[in-house]
Amino acid sequence: MSAEATFRAVASELGIDPDDKWVGGYVDYEWEHLRPVLAAYGIAPQGREVLEFGCNFGASGIVMARLGARVTGVDVEASNVRLANANIALHGVEERAKALHVPDTRTMPFADAAFDLVVANSVLEYVAPSQLDAVMAEIHRVTKPGGQLLVLGTASRLAPREVHSRRWLVNYLPRAFDRMAGKEWQRGLSPVALSRALRGRFTVDAPGSWLTARRAVHGRVSLPMRLVAGAGRISGLAPGWLSPNIELLLRRC
Repeated sequence: MSAEATFRAVASELGIDPDDKWVGGYVDYEWEHLRPVLAAYGIAPQGREVLEFGCNFGASGIVMARLGARVTGVDVEASNVRLANANIALHGVEERAKALHVPDTRTMPFADAAFDLVVANSVLEYVAPSQLDAVMAEIHRVTKPGGQLLVLGTASRLAPREVHSRRWLVNYLPRAFDRMAGKEWQRGLSPVALSRALRGRFTVDAPGSWLTARRAVHGRVSLPMRLVAGAGRISGLAPGWLSPNIELLLRRC
């Protein structure tokens, strides 16, 4: 069976449409979106040991492998890892990339200081608030001193409209509301909670590159982007803290 046939078969077995933009088309999407972000922040993947934290179907890792990195992806969902490895084979980067099932990312099967770069793309908002500090401690452990952590595509709880569900104002509801409603609502990640989890572990690197990255991805800088950048200058914060999607390049302390 060809790599493409295997990928399609695995996706179908998992009840996933292989032709969906965020499945079979995800690598192409990240090729167009992740590469300019890496360039804007001065990140050269060539020859680096990279951890894709929360690899989903492996798209970001495949892009970095194609750019010359040695990539290990981890995900808490076994089904994601299975499809990620099929995707890796489909794109012919098996020698440079692999995905592992790690059910609890508070304890990852890697040596201390194993990675030059950790990429967390659209994943930290799914980490349980009670586990965020332990997860960041583990990411800190496996990152080399002076190594980098790129957080991007991370839905922020500051946004009036939750990025994934598209629900208005749900980010501002206290979690006690979930218990009363008998349903857990998806929320973005609180920048305050992330800042606490990063304290003493990672510091912001290249804070002025956020607007450059937006221009590289979108080809222009919109008024909302300029407002976010202006708020960053006024507050002294990197603009990526204030964006609807948190985006930060961080360096390990």
